[in-house]
Amino acid sequence: MPPDPPDASTVSGHLQGLARRIRTLRERRGLTQEDFAARCGISVSFASLLERGERSPSYETLLQVAAALQLPLWELLRLEDTQDAGVHRLEAFVRGRGLARVDVDRLLSVAEVMFNEPTRATEDIQAVRPEPARCGEPGCEKPVLARGLCAAHYHRERRRKAASPGTGGT
Repeated sequence: MPPDPPDASTVSGHLQGLARRIRTLRERRGLTQEDFAARCGISVSFASLLERGERSPSYETLLQVAAALQLPLWELLRLEDTQDAGVHRLEAFVRGRGLARVDVDRLLSVAEVMFNEPTRATEDIQAVRPEPARCGEPGCEKPVLARGLCAAHYHRERRRKAASPGTGGT
């Protein structure tokens, strides 16, 4: 037995979602409604109706809209864009540059460092990279700059030696 057809409120909800998506994608590409309509081969008033969800586009119009927005049709019909906009932008970035898996892993490693959320990629890097040496001064846990001391203790020691008589200080 075939599934029941969607009710009018479901259809209307999907149409409104598509309308929001078309408008969002048009604006994201910096297109005016006039430019968008010209690229689609439709009138400005029809473009406006589409973006408000007041007209249901034909298959041909959907193809024209997708082409005008430089998207495959399936991408245009993804209605969850308002929540996944960042994901789609990252995907487009990776695909647009033809990044290989190793490049994506490097990109994720940078993002993980930026947002301080370790994941498998940073755990792998940390397993290979030894723990940085810590300052030799008691109670100081800062990373070493030189001679077993952190930057503050190293420079303090240099100033002390430079100021001491018989060590070349004044």
